[in-house]
Amino acid sequence: MVESNKLLKVNPPIHRLGSAGRWVRAQLQAGILSGTPVLVRIQNLRSPWLNRTMHVISFLGEEDFYTPLVAFIVWVVDAQLGRLLALLMALAFYLTGTCKNLLCLPRPPAPPITPLQRCNDWSLPSHHAVLSVNVPWYIWFSSIHANSALGPAALTFLFSAIALWSFLVMFSRVYLGVHSPADILTGGVMGCLLLALWLLVDTTVDSYLASSPGSSLVVLSVVILLLGVHPDPSPTTIIFAETTCMVGVATGFAIGRCHTPPGLLYAVMEKRHTYSSALSLVGSAVARLGLGLLALVLAKALAASLIRAVLAGLGRLAGVPTTCVKRVSKVTSERVHYSTQFLTEEGPTSPKSSERGQWHWSHDSPLNLDIPVKFLSYTAMGLVAVAIAPYLFHCIGI
Repeated sequence: MVESNKLLKVNPPIHRLGSAGRWVRAQLQAGILSGTPVLVRIQNLRSPWLNRTMHVISFLGEEDFYTPLVAFIVWVVDAQLGRLLALLMALAFYLTGTCKNLLCLPRPPAPPITPLQRCNDWSLPSHHAVLSVNVPWYIWFSSIHANSALGPAALTFLFSAIALWSFLVMFSRVYLGVHSPADILTGGVMGCLLLALWLLVDTTVDSYLASSPGSSLVVLSVVILLLGVHPDPSPTTIIFAETTCMVGVATGFAIGRCHTPPGLLYAVMEKRHTYSSALSLVGSAVARLGLGLLALVLAKALAASLIRAVLAGLGRLAGVPTTCVKRVSKVTSERVHYSTQFLTEEGPTSPKSSERGQWHWSHDSPLNLDIPVKFLSYTAMGLVAVAIAPYLFHCIGI
């Protein structure tokens, strides 16, 4: 429960649209609150083992799970599917983060809900819902398109696994008390629309990246523009920083696709006929995962240190004081849940410089390099995953 002397005042960017923007946000907030009775009923069914199970299932919709999954797909299963999946996830993350920061909507009221997970960002739409539609179902559609010879039993098993994965991740967020049914429904609809559009253009995008000489410059220009217009209202959360990381990875994937020879862009299963036995195939897959994930960790750490030093040096040359402080949410998990202390400011007020997002800079404070360092280091990770690691695999014959 929010203490009465700690009001949470938010100024949603959508209010800049005037009465229409305030009306839209009010309707969506009413939808969030209308799901409270459903959450209370689900909360009454909780048990220790169900709580643990739902935490595990919720993890299947988080970036820490998707990162090794995409790496596994790129290096072992289907290189093109993995690349396109990474781009789709970045689009989903960007659109969801943009909507969240435009609306600044609270999570379900606590009490009466007792959330089982700490969240420090806004509620609607749910990242988990959008991604749990995009990721599993894109894998499904790509699988049935690429493997038309799959029999009825294999198709039934794959469909059941995909459907359960998608549904249970969304349900886990409601069970844990961190999202309302409205958050999940909105995220699910957004995920379906985005997936439908992506299925129309995915292979065209991949072909463009491979065949157009200036595609790297186009990618960087589009990414910088998108991040530049991404809303980052006060009080700040971690949404923009997380979006920057995901978009950075996708940027690295796209640039790597532009400049890597086609002969290196293959997964183990795409060359399975070249392996003498199933054991050698499995050994190659395990070696790729172990070596590749180690390369990703090292690339991120080394790139972050190098980029931080270079940017700080450039700042000194330009006479601009810099710092690199990790971005943290100014909204605690207790305050992001709805209560009578969750207030919205009327009208497009201009926050003080000290209250703006940490990626803004004024002459009164050092320029925080956290966001550009994150973007460039995660871009390096994506580049390693799709270009440098495959070259390494090719050189050592795995």
